[in-house]
Order: sequence, then C-alpha cells, then structure tokens
Amino acid sequence: MDSLVIGAPNAIALELVDRLLAYGDNVRVLVQPGRDDQSALLERLARTRAETRLLPLTDSAGLADAADGVDILYYAEWRYQDWGAQTVAVETATRGLRNVLAAATRNKVGRFCYLSTSEVYGFPGVPVRESELLAPPGLPYADDRAEAEIAVWQHGRRVQLPITIIRPGTIYGPRIVPFVADVVERLAARNVVLVDDGRHIAGLTYVGNLAEGMLQAGRAPEAVNQAYNISDGSNVTWAQYYSALAALAELPAPVTSYSRARAMFMVSYWERTYALRGRTDRPPLTRLAAEMQGVDQIYPTDKARRDFGYRPAIAFPEGLRNTGQWLREAKLVAG
Repeated sequence: MDSLVIGAPNAIALELVDRLLAYGDNVRVLVQPGRDDQSALLERLARTRAETRLLPLTDSAGLADAADGVDILYYAEWRYQDWGAQTVAVETATRGLRNVLAAATRNKVGRFCYLSTSEVYGFPGVPVRESELLAPPGLPYADDRAEAEIAVWQHGRRVQLPITIIRPGTIYGPRIVPFVADVVERLAARNVVLVDDGRHIAGLTYVGNLAEGMLQAGRAPEAVNQAYNISDGSNVTWAQYYSALAALAELPAPVTSYSRARAMFMVSYWERTYALRGRTDRPPLTRLAAEMQGVDQIYPTDKARRDFGYRPAIAFPEGLRNTGQWLREAKLVAG
C-alpha cells in the first residue's frame, strides 16, 4: 500500500511513519522547510526506506505530485497552541489543509485520514461519543480545530473524497512537546498549577496507541466517512500525570491548586496583566488548560474497537517508561 504522511516532524507523524514501514507500506513523507529540527529529522528519515520530500504546503503543484498514486493520505499537520497570537499560524495551516485536500481530490486518493482533536467537543465533563455535535468552546485553538474538521467534512462530501477523522484525547509520549517537554520545563520552573487538586481524568492518549489507531482506521472499509475517538481509556488524573512526570525529572510535584472558578478568575487576571505589560511568555495557567483540567476528559473508543479492532496496546506505566527514556536521551532530564 502507498501511504503519504504529512505532519513531520511532529511525534504523531513520525510514529505513523515507523509503523507504516513496519507494515510494509511504501511511505512518502512531506517535511515542511524551515523547521528548527529539520536537519536531524531528515537524517533520521534517511535511515529508513521512506521517501522524503521537503515541500511547503503552499506548493500546490508539488503537493499534487506528492499525492500521485497514493492510497491513503495521513494528515497530522497542526501545532498545539494554548497561548499567544496564532493568527498567522492558523491562516498558514488552513491554507495548507485546503491545498492538501485539493491534491488528494485531484489524484483520487483512496482515503484522507485527518487528525483532529477531542477538544472540538468542548469540555462537557461527561463521556462524549462521536455522534455528538461539535461544540467549540470559544477558545482560539479548539475553535480553529473544529472549523478545520468541518472544512474537511464539507470538502469530502462535495467531491466524494473518502474521509476518516481521528479525535484523540490528551497526547503524551516520546517527542511530544506540549504535554511532556513543555510540562517538564514548567515543573522545573515551579510553574505548574492544578485545577481542583488535579482530580479530574486527563484523557491520556499514548502517541503509539494513537498512531496505531490512525493506521488501522485508514485501512478499515468501515471507517470511510466516519469519526473516531482514540484514547487509552485510563483513569489517570492530572495530578497523577504531573506527579509521574515530576518523578521522571526528579522534580517536586506541583502543589499549587485552584478551584475551577478560582482558576478562571486567575486566568482572566493573568491575561489582562500580561497584555498590559507586553509579556508574551506563557502564564502559569491558560484558559484552555483550565478548561481541560477542570472536568473529566472521557472519550469512549467502543466505536473504534467495533469497526477496526482498536485496543490501546501501551498502558500508562509502559508509556511513562518510554517517555522517561526519551526525556533522558533528549537530555531534557538528568540521567
């Protein structure tokens, strides 16, 4: 099978590449120019049999050529951002997505497998299944992701492009920046704040489990024009997760905690204060993070289990060990 992966160097895309190669696929990887770790990424990919192309998503002709003969296109290109100005990044990502959809359509790609996020549901605090209507919570990142997913659905229906949507929970694991490397950095700075003592379920999704679920969904006939939750299904709370990361880094676990109402008040205070002072660094807590931590994140995966046999192979203890090994190898923690 011929697969095209868009999204490197993010961890999900790289995990997908490794697994697709292990399955015996012919894999083509698009790497956008100008990434900070571009040289290391290209060296890593050169050690595999994947075909690598350095190509911006603004290059429509190049995208059309890259999608030629592709059976499944895996789109995992979007950067998580819960703080700061993101208008330029969003516009670039949206334009790139449109170009990729056009290339997939022109080449009659057999499946367009799109990585969305569970945040498109909003934060209802109850188990959310795929049949629920999207409920953007009025926060830039989550709203932009919801709009992008809607655009994918609309395009697919308009041109009869087979679509599969993947909605993961909170992604962690090796090479994950937002919920691993950034958290370790903030733990070292004593700058992690819990909401409701961190007692809510974090909705963790190990990156390897996500990649495997995405791969399976892309191949399953039952998954055409369907959306799927992908998560580990664990009951690990934010307090447990942050404490586990702190232990890996030999740092104190976070102790500062606010009630959800107090957290929202503090977020508003920090937003005003940082704006007045012209600060662009991330405050101890953002509105998106407060929403995520303020309710249980529960995304049942029974539909994925029924349609393509999804079962998360890596449980939290093993996922944590793998994460710790990567943190040490990347010299982000001592050891």
